[in-house]
Amino acid sequence: MKILIVFLFVFDFINTIKFNTWNKTNIQNEDIKSLEGLLLYNYIYGDEKKMNETLSLIKELDKNRYERDKKIMDFWYYVDNKMIIYENIAPDDLPKNDHAFVVLGHKLKDDGSLSDEGKGRCDVAYESALKYPNSMIYVTGGGTCKYNKTLTEGGQMYDYLVNIKGLDPKRIIKEVSAMDTVENAKNTYKKLIEGNIKSITVITSEYHVRRGTLLFYGESLIYNEKNLTKPITIIKNAGYHTGNSPESKLMEGYSLALLMEVKIGLAIKEIIKDIFSFFFG
Repeated sequence: MKILIVFLFVFDFINTIKFNTWNKTNIQNEDIKSLEGLLLYNYIYGDEKKMNETLSLIKELDKNRYERDKKIMDFWYYVDNKMIIYENIAPDDLPKNDHAFVVLGHKLKDDGSLSDEGKGRCDVAYESALKYPNSMIYVTGGGTCKYNKTLTEGGQMYDYLVNIKGLDPKRIIKEVSAMDTVENAKNTYKKLIEGNIKSITVITSEYHVRRGTLLFYGESLIYNEKNLTKPITIIKNAGYHTGNSPESKLMEGYSLALLMEVKIGLAIKEIIKDIFSFFFG
């Protein structure tokens, strides 16, 4: 398990590796991202004591960053352990105004058409949109068609909702560049701010709800930190039922690491220490 964590993190963060000693007297301000990488690893591996120790080191360096990271970690625990996942239609108690449904795309078929799962997510959005006629719908996803990159998940979802399901096109905003869930959150969040949206409900497949919701929450805090805007509230969710198992903490953490742009030198060092301890006592 630990070796797999190392591989996945190194694959995308090889250029950011920075080995440091985990000692607060040697840590400079630029090392916060290294501590954040360690923070995510400690959560994935379930070491609450080390996670809290790492948060304390972040707090000594930057109190505001500590407060942001603490909120992200608390929300991660919430989505993993307490969040209810609503299937096939949005719940009954969503805001009636300044609210939007964000529909995450699914990889297109080779001919550029929506997959059955992509249609299913749109069907959930359609039923939810009928239930909440004042809510906007944001569809997000880029060019994942194997043979025609001009066709996008966002564009195909828009066409399906308008031309097949009959929704008013004025209610639907497209995002057509995102190639993964991290970019779904980053790219769409800007559009939500521009649209004066105050709260959102994430719509995707049920197994993907936790990660999608977590990334939009994380982006709300990261964007606010950079732009001094009030974070959009991530209210609830609606998941298209596929019967698949929920995604792992490892996958959630990997995506969150990409979103937060953490450095993983300290995490790798901790893993190596644990491996040596396991084999050599």
